[in-house]
Amino acid sequence: MQDVIICRCFHITRKEIEERLEHGDDLDSIQSDTGVGCGCGGCMRVVMKLWGPNGDPNDQSVYFNRPE
Repeated sequence: MQDVIICRCFHITRKEIEERLEHGDDLDSIQSDTGVGCGCGGCMRVVMKLWGPNGDPNDQSVYFNRPE
């Protein structure tokens, strides 16, 4: 599967975020270091839905062009 861009402003991919989470970083530090959510803010809905407090990393409903 090709890597999905989560933040178009800063070209942050799902893989980058998940690797940081696996290494113990929290969303706040990822946001500070990468800028995810700090440009237009449009990606924060996806970020929170996938990795937020009640998030589900397997939720496919956040992708508009997901494979069927």
